[in-house]
Amino acid sequence: MACVSAGISVLIAASVVPVLGGSYDGIGMWLSLICPLVIAFPASALQFHQGEKLRKARDELAALQAERDEMHAKLMQTHAALQQKSRLDAMTGALTREAFLTELNAASAAGRKGTLLLADADHFKRINDNFGHQTGDEALVAIAGAIAATTGVNDFWGRIGGEEFAIFLEGSGAVEGAAVAEALRRRTERTDIRRETGRVPVTISVGGIAVEGHFNIRQAIADADRRLYRAKRIGRNRVVLDEPAADDDASAA
Repeated sequence: MACVSAGISVLIAASVVPVLGGSYDGIGMWLSLICPLVIAFPASALQFHQGEKLRKARDELAALQAERDEMHAKLMQTHAALQQKSRLDAMTGALTREAFLTELNAASAAGRKGTLLLADADHFKRINDNFGHQTGDEALVAIAGAIAATTGVNDFWGRIGGEEFAIFLEGSGAVEGAAVAEALRRRTERTDIRRETGRVPVTISVGGIAVEGHFNIRQAIADADRRLYRAKRIGRNRVVLDEPAADDDASAA
C-alpha cells in the first residue's frame, strides 16, 4: 500500500509540476517520494490495528451470541422439564388429575375412540389402618407399576383421587378394553408386599366404558364410575365394562 501511494505521488508530481512551470527534480522529487511512504506506513499500521480490533470484537460478539443461544436452549429445556414434572404425580409417576382431564379432553376434541377405565384400590383404608400409610403408599406405587406395564405407548393414565386411577386406552373397543382391564386386575393381584404379619392383599376393582370420537367427558366418567361402583358392590377385585341387566342389579343389591 505504501509503495503504491509513493508511486502515485511521484506520477502526479512529475505530471503536474512541469505544467505549473516547475522542475521536477531535487528536493521536490524526493518529497513526493518520501512523504507518502512516511504517511502510508503509520496509516497502514493504524488500519491494520483497527481491523484486528474489529475482528476481535466480532469474535467476542459471536461468542456472546453462541453463549446466549446455549443459555436460552438450557432455559427452555429446564422450563419444559418443570412443566412436565408439574403434570406428574410425584409418588406414582401418573398424570395428575388436571393433566389427565386435559389429555382426555384433547382425545375427545380430536375425535379419538378408545376405552376409559377407572381403577380403585380395594379396602385401601384397611391397608393403611392395618399396615401403616407407608405400606399404603407402596400399594399405590405397585398399582401404578401394573398400569404402566399393561398399557401401550399411545395410552395415557393418571391418578385422579387418593387411591383411584383413570386410564384411556387409545383406539380400543369394549372387548380389547375388557381384556386390558382384566390383565391389569390380575397383575395387581399378584403384587407381593410382605410385612411381619404376612402378605399385604392388594387388589383393584375396575369399571370402564368404550367411547367414540367427540365423546362427552363428564358422561363417560360418570358411566365408568357407575360400573366401578358395581364392581365394588358385587365383590371387588373384578372388572365391569358392560351395563347390567335390571334383574342382575337387583340381585346384586
